[in-house]
Amino acid sequence: MSSEESYRAILRYLTNEREPYAPGTEGNVKRKIRKAAACYVVRGGTLYYQRRQRHRKTFAELEVVLQPERRRDLIEAAHLGPGGTHHTRHQTWHYLSKTYWWRGILKQVKDYIKQCSKCQEKLDRSRPISDVSEMLEELGLDLESGEESNESEDDLSNFTSSPTTASKPAKKKPVSKHELVFVSGTLQSALRFVTSVLVFAALVTYFSQTTKTAY
Repeated sequence: MSSEESYRAILRYLTNEREPYAPGTEGNVKRKIRKAAACYVVRGGTLYYQRRQRHRKTFAELEVVLQPERRRDLIEAAHLGPGGTHHTRHQTWHYLSKTYWWRGILKQVKDYIKQCSKCQEKLDRSRPISDVSEMLEELGLDLESGEESNESEDDLSNFTSSPTTASKPAKKKPVSKHELVFVSGTLQSALRFVTSVLVFAALVTYFSQTTKTAY
């Protein structure tokens, strides 16, 4: 079952009191629908995802977009800034995810920008980089953000899997910030070592000159 079909099943569950499930829906799938539906609400016939806001007790209600064509149009509108400027993928995702939601939204933003000819030309040209997010992107790293972690919070990962197949635990990918911390830690260690060597050399020079003066 695709994510679009899953969202439609949730929408049906929240709006159809007499027949909340499609005919032939198995019991374990019904339980997954009920569990996933706890993160959603329907307003005027439109499904909204309730995203937990960090350090707050409130939820942001984001419209769930079901149509693939509309998703691409929204990504394009979020990517293009005033004056014809092109936003970075993090800026595009951040602007888009303030209002809209669907599972895999971040990946689709990345794929769209990879196909943007102007953005690719921009990456090919050598230029000074002042924006930290752009610097990380050109290094192949993603800018960590608290909101980005919500990419997997809508409880659709198990819901979209086959009910008869046991899902294997997903392998955790290395987080970019760990690599940055490692590089930073190595640099700090090297700086401490160089500082120690310079201090030792200065002391040796000082005592050598003091000894010569004494004699």
